[in-house]
Amino acid sequence: MRLAIEADVTLTGVFMEKDQITLNYEGEIGKYGHVYFNHKLTPSDSRETKGSFTGFARTVLNDGDSIQGTLSGVWKRSGPNFRIHSLDDAIGIEDQNYVDITVDIFTKKGSLKLFNL
Repeated sequence: MRLAIEADVTLTGVFMEKDQITLNYEGEIGKYGHVYFNHKLTPSDSRETKGSFTGFARTVLNDGDSIQGTLSGVWKRSGPNFRIHSLDDAIGIEDQNYVDITVDIFTKKGSLKLFNL
């Protein structure tokens, strides 16, 4: 794997439900342009400190085109800070990536490192 992109993201929504936490984000992510994505987190312990997730991403490129992708992986939480390990599969193009994301749900600030597989 090689590091391809480092970027900051903004958490635009946090939705707490009985069995799931949904995080919505957006940010400028290198060659993918402006990206909107979400993670639907399912806890695997009673304290909701870890689990698995699925998600979806859609981009708007500078030329007006769009790329979509499916996301899945695992996550951990310490207080308001989440660390998310995502395997991303772009739809319609060859890209597959590993993405390491950290986000603070109180400040709504996050960062990511994207690695090409």
